[in-house]
Amino acid sequence: MNFIKNFLKKFTRKKFICPGAFSQVYIYPDGRVFLCPDCMMTKEAELGNLNNNTFDNIYNSKKAITIRKEILKGKYNYCSPQQCFSKSNYNIRLTPFKNIEYKAKQKKYPQMVCIGADAECNVNCIMCRPNISRLNRDELIECNKKINELYLPILKNAKELTLSTTADPFVSRNTRLLMKTAAERYPNLKFNLLTNGILCDKFNCDDTLITDRLSHVMVSIHGGNEETYNRIVKNGNFKRVETNLNWLKSLKEEKKIKGLYLAFVISAKNYNNIPQFIEFAKAHNAVALFWGCFDWGGNLNHSDEPLNILNPNHTKFNNFVNVLNSIELETEYSHFSLPVRMIKKHYSK
Repeated sequence: MNFIKNFLKKFTRKKFICPGAFSQVYIYPDGRVFLCPDCMMTKEAELGNLNNNTFDNIYNSKKAITIRKEILKGKYNYCSPQQCFSKSNYNIRLTPFKNIEYKAKQKKYPQMVCIGADAECNVNCIMCRPNISRLNRDELIECNKKINELYLPILKNAKELTLSTTADPFVSRNTRLLMKTAAERYPNLKFNLLTNGILCDKFNCDDTLITDRLSHVMVSIHGGNEETYNRIVKNGNFKRVETNLNWLKSLKEEKKIKGLYLAFVISAKNYNNIPQFIEFAKAHNAVALFWGCFDWGGNLNHSDEPLNILNPNHTKFNNFVNVLNSIELETEYSHFSLPVRMIKKHYSK
Protein backbone atom coordinates (compact mmCIF):
# COMPACT_ATOMS: atom_id res chain seq x y z
CA MET A 1 0.00 0.00 0.00
CA ASN A 2 2.96 2.35 0.41
CA PHE A 3 3.35 2.83 -3.33
CA ILE A 4 -0.27 4.00 -3.51
CA LYS A 5 0.35 6.62 -0.83
CA ASN A 6 3.49 7.78 -2.62
CA PHE A 7 1.56 7.96 -5.87
CA LEU A 8 -1.00 10.28 -4.31
CA LYS A 9 1.63 12.47 -2.64
CA LYS A 10 3.11 13.55 -5.96
CA PHE A 11 -0.06 15.48 -6.76
CA THR A 12 0.46 17.90 -3.89
CA ARG A 13 4.25 17.76 -3.63
CA LYS A 14 4.59 19.26 -7.10
CA LYS A 15 1.51 21.46 -6.61
CA PHE A 16 -0.26 19.69 -9.43
CA ILE A 17 -3.89 18.71 -9.61
CA CYS A 18 -5.86 16.16 -11.61
CA PRO A 19 -8.40 18.20 -13.60
CA GLY A 20 -10.71 15.26 -14.30
CA ALA A 21 -13.30 16.01 -11.62
CA PHE A 22 -13.53 19.61 -12.87
CA SER A 23 -13.85 18.98 -16.59
CA GLN A 24 -15.49 15.64 -17.35
CA VAL A 25 -18.19 13.10 -16.55
CA TYR A 26 -18.67 9.43 -17.32
CA ILE A 27 -22.19 8.08 -17.86
CA TYR A 28 -22.71 4.36 -17.45
CA PRO A 29 -25.40 2.42 -19.41
CA ASP A 30 -27.66 2.10 -16.36
CA GLY A 31 -27.63 5.87 -15.81
CA ARG A 32 -25.00 6.08 -13.10
CA VAL A 33 -22.74 9.14 -13.31
CA PHE A 34 -19.09 9.36 -12.25
CA LEU A 35 -16.40 12.03 -12.57
CA CYS A 36 -13.81 9.68 -14.04
CA PRO A 37 -14.05 6.45 -16.08
CA ASP A 38 -10.61 5.29 -14.92
CA CYS A 39 -10.34 5.49 -11.14
CA MET A 40 -13.67 6.73 -9.74
CA MET A 41 -15.83 3.74 -10.49
CA THR A 42 -16.70 2.69 -6.93
CA LYS A 43 -20.09 2.97 -5.23
CA GLU A 44 -18.60 5.64 -2.96
CA ALA A 45 -17.70 7.81 -5.99
CA GLU A 46 -21.08 7.51 -7.71
CA LEU A 47 -22.67 10.96 -8.10
CA GLY A 48 -26.21 9.84 -8.85
CA ASN A 49 -28.36 8.25 -11.51
CA LEU A 50 -29.94 9.95 -14.52
CA ASN A 51 -32.91 7.60 -14.29
CA ASN A 52 -34.11 9.26 -11.11
CA ASN A 53 -32.46 12.69 -11.07
CA THR A 54 -31.50 15.55 -13.40
CA PHE A 55 -27.97 16.07 -14.66
CA ASP A 56 -27.88 19.54 -13.07
CA ASN A 57 -28.57 18.06 -9.65
CA ILE A 58 -26.09 15.23 -10.17
CA TYR A 59 -23.20 17.24 -11.58
CA ASN A 60 -23.25 19.58 -8.59
CA SER A 61 -24.57 17.09 -6.08
CA LYS A 62 -23.30 16.96 -2.52
CA LYS A 63 -21.07 14.02 -3.49
CA ALA A 64 -19.62 15.81 -6.53
CA ILE A 65 -18.83 18.93 -4.51
CA THR A 66 -17.27 16.83 -1.76
CA ILE A 67 -15.01 15.01 -4.22
CA ARG A 68 -13.87 18.27 -5.82
CA LYS A 69 -13.22 19.87 -2.44
CA GLU A 70 -11.11 16.89 -1.39
CA ILE A 71 -9.05 17.13 -4.58
CA LEU A 72 -8.53 20.85 -4.05
CA LYS A 73 -7.02 19.92 -0.68
CA GLY A 74 -4.72 17.44 -2.39
CA LYS A 75 -6.71 14.43 -1.21
CA TYR A 76 -7.71 11.70 -3.64
CA ASN A 77 -9.73 9.55 -1.25
CA TYR A 78 -12.33 8.70 -3.91
CA CYS A 79 -9.77 7.61 -6.50
CA SER A 80 -8.36 4.13 -7.03
CA PRO A 81 -4.69 4.74 -7.95
CA GLN A 82 -4.34 1.12 -9.07
CA GLN A 83 -6.73 1.91 -11.93
CA CYS A 84 -5.58 5.45 -12.68
CA PHE A 85 -4.37 5.44 -16.25
CA SER A 86 -4.25 9.00 -17.44
CA LYS A 87 -2.78 8.22 -20.85
CA SER A 88 -5.92 6.30 -21.78
CA ASN A 89 -8.08 9.17 -20.53
CA TYR A 90 -7.03 11.34 -23.42
CA ASN A 91 -7.12 14.87 -22.03
CA ILE A 92 -6.71 14.23 -18.31
CA ARG A 93 -3.21 15.25 -17.28
CA LEU A 94 -1.85 16.63 -14.05
CA THR A 95 -2.10 20.40 -14.31
CA PRO A 96 -0.47 23.15 -12.25
CA PHE A 97 -2.92 24.74 -9.81
CA LYS A 98 -2.04 28.20 -11.09
CA ASN A 99 -3.03 27.41 -14.69
CA ILE A 100 -6.75 26.86 -14.13
CA GLU A 101 -9.27 28.23 -11.68
CA TYR A 102 -10.93 25.24 -10.03
CA LYS A 103 -14.24 25.43 -8.20
CA ALA A 104 -16.00 22.75 -6.16
CA LYS A 105 -19.31 23.81 -7.68
CA GLN A 106 -19.31 23.93 -11.46
CA LYS A 107 -21.12 26.72 -13.33
CA LYS A 108 -20.76 25.14 -16.76
CA TYR A 109 -21.42 21.66 -18.07
CA PRO A 110 -18.34 19.43 -18.56
CA GLN A 111 -16.00 19.90 -21.51
CA MET A 112 -15.40 16.18 -21.84
CA VAL A 113 -18.19 13.63 -21.74
CA CYS A 114 -17.69 9.89 -21.82
CA ILE A 115 -20.76 7.76 -22.51
CA GLY A 116 -21.22 4.03 -22.33
CA ALA A 117 -24.72 3.89 -23.77
CA ASP A 118 -25.15 0.11 -23.93
CA ALA A 119 -23.16 -3.11 -24.21
CA GLU A 120 -23.61 -4.10 -27.86
CA CYS A 121 -20.45 -5.65 -29.27
CA ASN A 122 -19.52 -8.08 -32.03
CA VAL A 123 -16.75 -9.85 -30.10
CA ASN A 124 -16.44 -11.35 -26.63
CA CYS A 125 -12.99 -10.93 -25.12
CA ILE A 126 -12.33 -13.62 -22.52
CA MET A 127 -11.77 -11.17 -19.63
CA CYS A 128 -14.78 -9.01 -20.53
CA ARG A 129 -17.89 -11.00 -21.38
CA PRO A 130 -18.80 -14.65 -22.02
CA ASN A 131 -21.09 -13.97 -24.98
CA ILE A 132 -21.69 -11.46 -27.76
CA SER A 133 -24.02 -8.75 -26.48
CA ARG A 134 -27.05 -7.51 -28.42
CA LEU A 135 -30.05 -5.39 -27.35
CA ASN A 136 -33.57 -6.59 -28.01
CA ARG A 137 -36.08 -4.31 -29.76
CA ASP A 138 -37.56 -2.81 -26.59
CA GLU A 139 -34.14 -2.20 -25.05
CA LEU A 140 -32.95 -0.44 -28.20
CA ILE A 141 -36.03 1.81 -28.25
CA GLU A 142 -35.39 2.81 -24.64
CA CYS A 143 -31.72 3.50 -25.33
CA ASN A 144 -32.53 5.63 -28.36
CA LYS A 145 -34.91 7.77 -26.31
CA LYS A 146 -32.03 8.79 -24.07
CA ILE A 147 -30.13 10.45 -26.93
CA ASN A 148 -32.39 13.50 -27.12
CA GLU A 149 -33.76 13.35 -23.60
CA LEU A 150 -30.49 12.88 -21.68
CA TYR A 151 -27.25 12.85 -23.66
CA LEU A 152 -27.50 15.75 -26.14
CA PRO A 153 -28.31 18.40 -23.49
CA ILE A 154 -25.28 17.31 -21.45
CA LEU A 155 -23.06 17.92 -24.49
CA LYS A 156 -23.94 21.61 -24.84
CA ASN A 157 -20.57 22.76 -23.42
CA ALA A 158 -18.54 19.71 -24.46
CA LYS A 159 -15.45 19.89 -26.63
CA GLU A 160 -14.98 16.12 -26.85
CA LEU A 161 -17.25 13.09 -26.63
CA THR A 162 -15.75 9.69 -25.86
CA LEU A 163 -17.56 6.56 -27.10
CA SER A 164 -17.85 3.85 -25.94
CA THR A 165 -16.41 2.23 -22.84
CA THR A 166 -19.01 -0.55 -22.67
CA ALA A 167 -19.69 -1.39 -26.33
CA ASP A 168 -18.16 -1.01 -29.74
CA PRO A 169 -19.28 2.39 -31.11
CA PHE A 170 -19.78 1.06 -34.64
CA VAL A 171 -21.58 -2.12 -33.59
CA SER A 172 -23.88 -0.42 -31.09
CA ARG A 173 -26.91 0.81 -33.03
CA ASN A 174 -27.66 3.32 -30.30
CA THR A 175 -24.12 4.71 -30.27
CA ARG A 176 -24.06 5.06 -34.05
CA LEU A 177 -27.23 7.13 -33.84
CA LEU A 178 -25.75 9.16 -30.98
CA MET A 179 -22.62 9.91 -33.02
CA LYS A 180 -24.63 11.09 -36.02
CA THR A 181 -27.03 13.17 -33.98
CA ALA A 182 -24.31 14.77 -31.85
CA ALA A 183 -22.20 15.53 -34.94
CA GLU A 184 -25.16 17.30 -36.54
CA ARG A 185 -26.19 19.18 -33.40
CA TYR A 186 -22.70 20.29 -32.33
CA PRO A 187 -20.49 21.06 -35.36
CA ASN A 188 -17.41 21.81 -33.23
CA LEU A 189 -17.60 18.63 -31.16
CA LYS A 190 -14.66 16.21 -31.47
CA PHE A 191 -14.92 12.45 -30.98
CA ASN A 192 -12.73 9.97 -29.12
CA LEU A 193 -13.34 6.30 -29.92
CA LEU A 194 -12.82 3.14 -27.88
CA THR A 195 -13.26 0.31 -30.39
CA ASN A 196 -12.22 -3.24 -31.16
CA GLY A 197 -11.25 -1.94 -34.61
CA ILE A 198 -13.13 -4.39 -36.79
CA LEU A 199 -15.56 -1.77 -38.13
CA CYS A 200 -13.40 1.30 -37.53
CA ASP A 201 -12.86 2.17 -41.17
CA LYS A 202 -13.52 5.13 -43.46
CA PHE A 203 -16.93 3.83 -44.55
CA ASN A 204 -18.30 3.64 -41.00
CA CYS A 205 -16.66 6.88 -39.88
CA ASP A 206 -18.16 8.64 -42.91
CA ASP A 207 -21.55 7.06 -42.24
CA THR A 208 -21.56 8.35 -38.65
CA LEU A 209 -20.30 11.82 -39.77
CA ILE A 210 -17.14 11.74 -37.63
CA THR A 211 -14.28 11.12 -40.10
CA ASP A 212 -13.13 14.74 -39.97
CA ARG A 213 -14.04 15.09 -36.30
CA LEU A 214 -11.84 12.41 -34.77
CA SER A 215 -9.46 13.37 -31.98
CA HIS A 216 -8.15 10.15 -30.40
CA VAL A 217 -8.76 6.49 -31.20
CA MET A 218 -8.03 3.54 -28.92
CA VAL A 219 -8.23 0.06 -30.44
CA SER A 220 -8.47 -2.94 -28.10
CA ILE A 221 -6.43 -5.78 -29.59
CA HIS A 222 -4.58 -7.54 -26.72
CA GLY A 223 -2.14 -9.27 -29.04
CA GLY A 224 0.57 -8.28 -31.51
CA ASN A 225 -0.03 -11.26 -33.78
CA GLU A 226 -3.04 -13.22 -34.94
CA GLU A 227 -2.40 -16.24 -32.73
CA THR A 228 -2.31 -14.23 -29.49
CA TYR A 229 -5.22 -12.03 -30.59
CA ASN A 230 -7.40 -15.08 -31.24
CA ARG A 231 -6.71 -16.44 -27.75
CA ILE A 232 -8.18 -13.28 -26.22
CA VAL A 233 -10.69 -11.89 -28.73
CA LYS A 234 -13.35 -14.41 -29.66
CA ASN A 235 -15.19 -13.88 -32.98
CA GLY A 236 -12.63 -11.23 -33.94
CA ASN A 237 -10.87 -10.52 -37.23
CA PHE A 238 -7.18 -9.66 -36.82
CA LYS A 239 -6.51 -9.06 -40.52
CA ARG A 240 -9.38 -6.61 -40.83
CA VAL A 241 -8.25 -4.81 -37.67
CA GLU A 242 -4.74 -4.51 -39.09
CA THR A 243 -6.11 -3.08 -42.34
CA ASN A 244 -8.09 -0.49 -40.40
CA LEU A 245 -5.05 0.34 -38.26
CA ASN A 246 -3.15 1.18 -41.42
CA TRP A 247 -5.91 3.64 -42.34
CA LEU A 248 -5.83 5.17 -38.86
CA LYS A 249 -2.05 5.40 -39.08
CA SER A 250 -2.40 7.43 -42.28
CA LEU A 251 -4.83 9.79 -40.52
CA LYS A 252 -2.33 10.33 -37.74
CA GLU A 253 0.53 10.93 -40.15
CA GLU A 254 -1.65 13.49 -41.95
CA LYS A 255 -2.37 15.08 -38.52
CA LYS A 256 -6.08 14.39 -38.91
CA ILE A 257 -6.16 12.65 -35.52
CA LYS A 258 -4.13 13.56 -32.45
CA GLY A 259 -3.55 10.14 -30.95
CA LEU A 260 -3.71 6.45 -31.81
CA TYR A 261 -3.54 3.91 -28.99
CA LEU A 262 -3.55 0.11 -28.91
CA ALA A 263 -4.98 -1.46 -25.75
CA PHE A 264 -3.54 -4.61 -24.21
CA VAL A 265 -5.04 -6.13 -21.06
CA ILE A 266 -2.27 -8.27 -19.59
CA SER A 267 -3.32 -11.79 -18.66
CA ALA A 268 -1.92 -15.29 -18.35
CA LYS A 269 -2.95 -15.82 -21.98
CA ASN A 270 -0.88 -13.07 -23.58
CA TYR A 271 1.85 -11.73 -21.24
CA ASN A 272 4.60 -13.32 -23.36
CA ASN A 273 3.43 -11.20 -26.28
CA ILE A 274 4.11 -7.85 -24.58
CA PRO A 275 7.45 -7.13 -26.34
CA GLN A 276 6.00 -7.99 -29.76
CA PHE A 277 2.93 -5.86 -29.08
CA ILE A 278 5.12 -2.81 -28.45
CA GLU A 279 6.78 -3.37 -31.83
CA PHE A 280 3.36 -3.84 -33.43
CA ALA A 281 2.24 -0.49 -32.00
CA LYS A 282 5.43 1.17 -33.18
CA ALA A 283 4.89 -0.15 -36.70
CA HIS A 284 1.47 1.52 -36.74
CA ASN A 285 2.69 4.80 -35.22
CA ALA A 286 0.60 4.10 -32.13
CA VAL A 287 1.16 3.95 -28.38
CA ALA A 288 0.70 0.57 -26.69
CA LEU A 289 -1.24 0.86 -23.42
CA PHE A 290 -0.96 -1.96 -20.89
CA TRP A 291 -2.92 -2.69 -17.73
CA GLY A 292 -3.96 -5.71 -15.72
CA CYS A 293 -7.22 -7.63 -15.58
CA PHE A 294 -10.18 -6.24 -13.68
CA ASP A 295 -13.59 -7.77 -13.20
CA TRP A 296 -15.49 -6.39 -16.19
CA GLY A 297 -17.96 -9.25 -16.22
CA GLY A 298 -15.88 -12.01 -17.75
CA ASN A 299 -14.54 -15.07 -15.99
CA LEU A 300 -11.11 -14.19 -14.59
CA ASN A 301 -10.74 -17.68 -13.12
CA HIS A 302 -10.75 -19.74 -16.29
CA SER A 303 -10.91 -23.49 -15.91
CA ASP A 304 -7.33 -24.02 -17.10
CA GLU A 305 -5.71 -21.11 -15.19
CA PRO A 306 -6.58 -17.78 -13.58
CA LEU A 307 -6.17 -14.80 -15.91
CA ASN A 308 -4.82 -12.28 -13.40
CA ILE A 309 -1.08 -12.69 -13.96
CA LEU A 310 -0.38 -9.59 -11.81
CA ASN A 311 -1.20 -11.65 -8.72
CA PRO A 312 2.13 -12.67 -7.08
CA ASN A 313 0.53 -16.01 -6.17
CA HIS A 314 -0.07 -16.89 -9.82
CA THR A 315 2.00 -19.88 -10.92
CA LYS A 316 3.39 -17.91 -13.87
CA PHE A 317 4.02 -14.67 -11.99
CA ASN A 318 7.81 -15.07 -12.08
CA ASN A 319 7.67 -15.64 -15.84
CA PHE A 320 5.68 -12.43 -16.15
CA VAL A 321 8.28 -10.54 -14.10
CA ASN A 322 11.00 -11.89 -16.40
CA VAL A 323 9.14 -10.45 -19.39
CA LEU A 324 8.88 -7.06 -17.68
CA ASN A 325 12.59 -7.12 -16.82
CA SER A 326 13.45 -7.78 -20.46
CA ILE A 327 11.91 -4.55 -21.74
CA GLU A 328 11.82 -0.82 -21.05
CA LEU A 329 8.30 -0.07 -19.85
CA GLU A 330 7.92 3.65 -20.50
CA THR A 331 8.86 4.62 -24.06
CA GLU A 332 7.50 6.76 -26.87
CA TYR A 333 5.46 3.75 -27.98
CA SER A 334 4.46 2.14 -24.67
CA HIS A 335 2.86 3.03 -21.36
CA PHE A 336 2.09 0.69 -18.45
CA SER A 337 -0.38 1.22 -15.63
CA LEU A 338 0.91 1.95 -12.14
CA PRO A 339 0.54 -1.60 -10.71
CA VAL A 340 2.63 -3.05 -13.55
CA ARG A 341 5.34 -0.44 -13.11
CA MET A 342 5.43 -1.09 -9.37
CA ILE A 343 5.73 -4.85 -9.92
CA LYS A 344 8.80 -4.32 -12.08
CA LYS A 345 10.28 -1.91 -9.55
CA HIS A 346 9.70 -4.25 -6.63
CA TYR A 347 10.69 -7.52 -8.29
CA SER A 348 13.44 -6.34 -10.65
CA LYS A 349 16.76 -8.05 -10.27
